[in-house]
Amino acid sequence: MTEITPPTVTNEKVPAEAMHKLPPALERWRTIWNRFGRYERFERIALWIVQLLLALMTVYAIVLVIGELARDVALGAGFMDKAVLQAAFGSILTILILLEFNHSVHVAVAQRSGAIQVRIIVLITLLVIMRKLMLLDYDAVTLQTLLGFSGLLLALGALYWLIMSGDARRSR
Repeated sequence: MTEITPPTVTNEKVPAEAMHKLPPALERWRTIWNRFGRYERFERIALWIVQLLLALMTVYAIVLVIGELARDVALGAGFMDKAVLQAAFGSILTILILLEFNHSVHVAVAQRSGAIQVRIIVLITLLVIMRKLMLLDYDAVTLQTLLGFSGLLLALGALYWLIMSGDARRSR
């Protein structure tokens, strides 16, 4: 039988500051975090949660689109039908919109610029309207609907131009 020997215990004391020392990356993060006020901390945590939710939604949408595309490709020549192609492009645009929105949240967190900038919201809104226009059944749409979309796109385009020209003036 082999004899088990207990581990040796030393009486050396570890300095207190060595026990509480963080790795350099965590120490840097803690230094930055301590610069934030209460509201900035709240905003950061909220943006991280939103970013996580958008990432989950994006992954879920990608899985659904892969399933839809596999089913549509199995149709063979029926895949080239206008309605099937519109649905496929609409699904892919939905993923791109989610990715753009998640990217804008990521930039807001990384650059410590606060919440998402209005310019990004206008661009995402333009993408959503363009997606809607791509999926629209133009045989059944009324003139008022088309005029409404036109006015909305013109207004958002003008708003985006005003925001960008204001940003250009401020940077000079």
